[in-house]
Amino acid sequence: MNYYEILGVDRNATAKEIKKAYRQLAKKWHPDLNRDNVEVAGKKMREINVAYDTLSNEISRIDYDKKLDAEAAKSAKQSARQETPKTSRKKSAATSSSKVDFGGINSSFESFFGFNPKTREVTNEDKLNTFSADRKKKNPLDTTDFFEKFMGIKR
Repeated sequence: MNYYEILGVDRNATAKEIKKAYRQLAKKWHPDLNRDNVEVAGKKMREINVAYDTLSNEISRIDYDKKLDAEAAKSAKQSARQETPKTSRKKSAATSSSKVDFGGINSSFESFFGFNPKTREVTNEDKLNTFSADRKKKNPLDTTDFFEKFMGIKR
């Protein structure tokens, strides 16, 4: 049960309406006024207090509304999944992975490593020669410098 339902108000309720609903419920459920059933009244009053504390504070109410919206979106997604038959679920997963666009992978590779893997053309010397500025590598994937530095070998 959400805080709006606990207080019996609409989500668009004003601060005045929330306060009025809280006071009415507090009169009804306060443990001092329900000596016959103190445990139930105490539990109900704690729920009412938490709901009122959250909804009466503007910032916490905004955060709470965002949380409710996120839960509603998650619930809608789950119900949409449940409505989708299993066979089409598998099919849609397969088609969605086949639609991945790898067209820009070469340019990403080139900008990260400094050379074009298809043409083997060096596009950024600085990225290729990170270990030794004075030595030019013939093979862009040459790990000799890295290995030598790691093993402590000096030439």
